[in-house]
Amino acid sequence: MLRLFCVSAAEFRRRAEPAQPQGAQIFGIPAGSENFAEFRGFCRGADATIPGRLLSRRKQESTVSLSPTDSRPPANSTAAVNGWLVLILVVMASALTFRIVVDSVRNQPDYTPRTVTPRGNLAEDELTTIRLFEAASPTVVWIHTQGYERIGPDAVAKRELTSGTGVIWDEDGRIITNLHVVEGSVFGGVGELEVELPNKQVFPVDFIGAVSSCDIAVLQIRAAPKDLQPVTLGTSNDLKVGQRVFAIGSPFGMNQTLSSGIISGLDREVQGNSDVVLKRLIQTDAAINPGNSGGPLLDSSGRLIGINTAILSRSGDSAGIGFAVPINDVVQSVQAVITESQLPSSPTLGIAVLDDATAEANGISVSDLPAGVVVLQVYENSPAAKAGLRGCRVQMGAIILGDILVAIDDQPLPSARELRPVLDRYQPGDIVRVRVLRNGRIGEVSVELQALKVLL
Repeated sequence: MLRLFCVSAAEFRRRAEPAQPQGAQIFGIPAGSENFAEFRGFCRGADATIPGRLLSRRKQESTVSLSPTDSRPPANSTAAVNGWLVLILVVMASALTFRIVVDSVRNQPDYTPRTVTPRGNLAEDELTTIRLFEAASPTVVWIHTQGYERIGPDAVAKRELTSGTGVIWDEDGRIITNLHVVEGSVFGGVGELEVELPNKQVFPVDFIGAVSSCDIAVLQIRAAPKDLQPVTLGTSNDLKVGQRVFAIGSPFGMNQTLSSGIISGLDREVQGNSDVVLKRLIQTDAAINPGNSGGPLLDSSGRLIGINTAILSRSGDSAGIGFAVPINDVVQSVQAVITESQLPSSPTLGIAVLDDATAEANGISVSDLPAGVVVLQVYENSPAAKAGLRGCRVQMGAIILGDILVAIDDQPLPSARELRPVLDRYQPGDIVRVRVLRNGRIGEVSVELQALKVLL
C-alpha cells in the first residue's frame, strides 16, 4: 500500500538534495558563506513565503512517479485477500442456512398425530340393515335401454336412453318391473332393452306381457339358474303405517342403491302413465327417484311387499312421497300374464280395454258404460296407434272415455268379453275393418293385426 506524507519545503529540500560540495553555490550564494547560512535559516522559518516560482519548481521536484509494475500488489498479498473473501462468503452462507433451518423448525405447527379410535360393535339395527341388503341385493337387476343418438351432422353414438330397476321373480329367468320402464322400447321401438344382473352379466330381453292397470310388466332373460336368485315374497294385506321399509334400485343409473323409510300411508290412488289410475298403492317416505321404478320395496325381514312405481314431486326428484304397487296385486298380475302367454299366439289390436273390474276400480259404474268395447289405453307403435284410435284420459279430475269399438268386419262387439273370441278368428297380419264410436259419431278404420303381446 502506498503511503504519502506531506513535508515542508525546507525539510523536503534537506532530504532530497544531495550534500553540496565545497565551494558550491546555491542561487549565487556560496555554500559556506555567512549569507548562505542566513539563506538556509530563511528557508527553514519561512516556507510559506517561498517565492511562487521557486515553490512551483520544488513541488515539481518533489513529485514521485511510480511505474505500473511498482503499482501492483504482490502476488502473495492477492491470494491472501481472495482466501479471506472465500472464507467470509462460506461463513455468511452457513449462517444464512442455519437461520433458515431454525426459522422453519420454529414456524412448524405444534401438531401431534391423531390416534385412531377402534370402532366398537355395530348397533343391532345397523347389523339388521346390512344383513337385509346383503341378502336382497342379489335379487335386484338394472334395466336399461340402449339406443343411438346423433352427435353430429354425420355421426351417431350408442347411448343409454332410459333406465329402471327390476327384481328376479324365479329361476326360469322371469324379471318383474314397471310397464312404463319398458313401454317405449317394447311398443315404441326405442332402443334395445337389456337387463344387467348384480354379477355384471348383461342379457337381451324378451317381453312376455304386462298388466297396465297395475303398471306391472313381465320380462324374460336366458340366464343360467345358478346366476339367478329369486326375491323372497311377502304379503301386503297385513301392512301397517309406520313399519320400516327399504328400497333398492338404480336412481339416476346408480344401481344397487339402498334407501330406507317407513310406510306413510296405504290404499293410495295415483294417476300413472297413459292416464291410467293406479289403485291400492303403498305410500312411503323412502327415497325413490327416477331409476327406482320397478325395484323392490322390502319389509324389515327382507320380503318383497311392493314394486316401486311412482313419486309425487314438483321437481321430478324424491320429495319423500313415493308409491309402490302392493305385492298381492303384483302376484295376481304376474300369474295372469304367464297364464295368458302360454296360450296359442293370437292377433291383437294393441289396446287395453276398460273391463268391468277396471271400471269399478276407477269409480265408473258398469251400468253407465256404453255398449261396445271401451278403449282404455292405446300402446305406442301398435296397430291401433297407427290407425289413430284413442284411449281414456283424465281431464279436470274426471275420466273421459276413449273410443268405443262396436264392430269388427260387421261382427258386433256388445262388450269387452266378445273382443277376444272375434279376434281369434283371424291371424296376425290380417287387415280388419273396425267400426268406432267417438263423440257420438260412427266412423270406420282399417287395422292390420299383429301377434299378441300380453296386455291386460
